[in-house]
Amino acid sequence: MAGKLFLSGGGDEKQTFEVDEIFLENINSVLYIPIAWKNGDYDACKEWFTSTMKQHKAIRIEMLTDLSKDINLEKFGAIYIGGGNTFKLLKEIKDNSFDKKLLDFFNQGKSIYGGSAGAIIQVADINTALLCNDADVNKVNLKDTSALNLINNHDIQAHFRTDQIGEHQKYIEKTNRNIIAIPEESALFFDGKEFKAIGLKPITIITKDSSTNYKINEIISLI
Repeated sequence: MAGKLFLSGGGDEKQTFEVDEIFLENINSVLYIPIAWKNGDYDACKEWFTSTMKQHKAIRIEMLTDLSKDINLEKFGAIYIGGGNTFKLLKEIKDNSFDKKLLDFFNQGKSIYGGSAGAIIQVADINTALLCNDADVNKVNLKDTSALNLINNHDIQAHFRTDQIGEHQKYIEKTNRNIIAIPEESALFFDGKEFKAIGLKPITIITKDSSTNYKINEIISLI
């Protein structure tokens, strides 16, 4: 049984308020993974995350910064993977075989929230992280950039702006994978059956030859 996905384009706690509100429905415990964060100040990350979640409801939060640690994921209703450097994040996940744990968690019907880098790793490949103004640097020299592939043959662009479509179409010509372009303030939501846009701004599906905007709560066909 597939779980729920919340793939956010990023932003601060005000920008993601509507997305976070939907995420926390029926959720009382969250495992927070901030290891993508560039400066490694995880205490500050947890302080931010706790205050952000408190805007909505009181929940139990546990932070995980060492993916080699043996942890019982079954006690959590959801996993939240924060933003930062996408290459650093995926390398940590692969080096510790945490990708398998995430897939098992999702297939048990649980929720995964990915913010920016945390969203990009959920699809086919993370090399969209090298594009546009918010580009990452592959400082960890990650060779295998294939990701969890929870959405087949698609990649994600976080922090999307509409003036970036041309650059993305050049990427698609090389990869033959369409791009789910998600702006700050919005997320791609999978409820176990269907995909739709949630938040404040439309989501754009970019192909080699075209781009299509999907309004909030509009069903998105990803083929």
